Order: sequence, then C-alpha cells, then structure tokens
Amino acid sequence: MNGLITDPDEIRELYEFIKQKPLDYSDYLVWVEKCYRELQSGYKKGFVSRLDGKIIADFVVQPHKQNSNCLEIKNARVTDGFEGRGIFSGLYRTVENYARENKFKRIVCDAHAANDAIISRFLKLGFRVVAHEKLYNSGLEAMMEKELD
Repeated sequence: MNGLITDPDEIRELYEFIKQKPLDYSDYLVWVEKCYRELQSGYKKGFVSRLDGKIIADFVVQPHKQNSNCLEIKNARVTDGFEGRGIFSGLYRTVENYARENKFKRIVCDAHAANDAIISRFLKLGFRVVAHEKLYNSGLEAMMEKELD
C-alpha cells in the first residue's frame, strides 16, 4: 500500500522509521525531531509504502521555502533488503501525483554527490542534476529537479 499519511499514529510510526537509520548529515537527529513536528502540523507531508502493515519505504516532502511552485523531497528511503523491487519508483509516482494534483510545477531534491545509487534512481524517474553545492557539512550535494507538465 502506497499513500499519504495523516493519522497521528501513522505520523509517529513514520517518525520512528526515519529515526532508526540516521543518514550521513550533520544534526540529522535534530532534523528528525523538527520533521516530526512539521509532519504533525501538516507543513510536511509523509508518504509511505507498507508490507504486512510495516513501513518499508518513505518520502517526506514540503513546499520549497523560496519557490511555492516547487515541491521539495526532504527524505526518501527504502528499508534494507527491499531495494530493486520497484518500491521506490512506485512510491515516487504517488508523490508526483500529489504534486500534480496540488498544482506544483517542479519537484526538487538533493543527495550526496557521491551517492550514485540514489542519483541514478532519480535520473531514471526523469530528474536532472542542475548543480552541485555544499549544503551541509558533509561535502557536495547533487541538486536535482524534475519539471511537471
């Protein structure tokens, strides 16, 4: 099952899912706490994929702070062991449908520039790398975007 979550219990479950495997970003756990509050308020939106009732993949998105026509992907992951099964692309399609329905013109995201696997996934979904910037303390990030019709 793929979809947007709004129930407080589901949001708490997503928070726990995101928290369990920190990504290589400075102050990641501080971000997770902020993310949880913003999911609760509705500013951020959480999309999950489940198997046997458990979350196995997520996308967390928000309107871009400088461009309200853009939807920004803030977190995307698939549980170890479930890669290569189409879960990521299936859940992404749900996010893209949400973006189109809510009149966003572009979807943007970033990833560590050395993370070829995730960059390749986004390229296959129609994204393009538009820049490399130092956003965090951990090195260069590949800035990606996809224009929507």
